[in-house]
Amino acid sequence: MSLRHGFKAEANRLAVQMRRELGLHPAAPLAPAQLAEHLAIPIKTFSSAIAHDARLERLLTTERESLSALTVHAGPRREIWVNDSHDPGRQNSSADHEIAHALLMHPPGPALDVLGCRHWDGEIEGEADWLAGNLLITNEAAWSIARKGISPEMAMVEYGVSRSMLTWRMNMSGANARRGRSAS
Repeated sequence: MSLRHGFKAEANRLAVQMRRELGLHPAAPLAPAQLAEHLAIPIKTFSSAIAHDARLERLLTTERESLSALTVHAGPRREIWVNDSHDPGRQNSSADHEIAHALLMHPPGPALDVLGCRHWDGEIEGEADWLAGNLLITNEAAWSIARKGISPEMAMVEYGVSRSMLTWRMNMSGANARRGRSAS
């Protein structure tokens, strides 16, 4: 993933800023629901929509891997919908990915192109992925996890993330490299 120069540092600063606005330490866990409430962005679940349209049940069963989350735009307002058939760590990553689009002020776009294929803008999706990771685990949080020797299992619970997200953030923040240098 190629991000514009300086974006990675900018993303971590933004994730730390969100924590400070909520009175949290830069290394503190920040639940997507808490951040979404602060930003006045409701988060809803796919299962809550089934009562209105039974066709959506496919997204929770046979096609559960086809869609993790989406943002519905109504003028200046946003509403995030999360696939609650996924494990909690993935739901948190998906919600923060959508929150990242809002924080980065990415413009809404069509979900499908004229041929009915999924529309994909790699640049903005890459930015949202990177910021979502930082919203879940800032560099400061990753460094703290490494410095304190917190087990992956404990960190996953504390930060509400999957093992793959924890591993990615520990690697991308340099926390694992720092831990390796300090151990030698």
